[in-house]
Amino acid sequence: MIRIVEGSLEESKEQMKKTISLVKGEVSKFKRSIRPSNRSKSQKETIAKHEAFVHFFRVSQMQPVYIDNICINYLLYTRFLKKLKGYQVHESIQDNCLIVSYRKGSNNGKLVLPDITGKLNGLKFFPRGVLE
Repeated sequence: MIRIVEGSLEESKEQMKKTISLVKGEVSKFKRSIRPSNRSKSQKETIAKHEAFVHFFRVSQMQPVYIDNICINYLLYTRFLKKLKGYQVHESIQDNCLIVSYRKGSNNGKLVLPDITGKLNGLKFFPRGVLE
């Protein structure tokens, strides 16, 4: 189980909302300033990159949390663990991924949560947690 030891999930959620709002505003302003037919390839790529960032960091689907030297989607992790009531669960960090292995009788499997640090674009306000 992951326990949050530094920072707050609620505060980081509010920071994410503010960041997403700023990025959406910048994209909207940029789109209004240049007509679609006059946009260069690099401008289109910039718009696509920012829109992908906004889509990836939807507050309803994403809650980044740092564990050791990686960052995972904590919201996905908690949603998955709720479905594993009654299962034996083992968690470990290997190859920049959090691996959640579970077993109950003959049913077993694993969830691999990859490191999302590369997609954070330098954002550092996310909480820190530890594996227990």
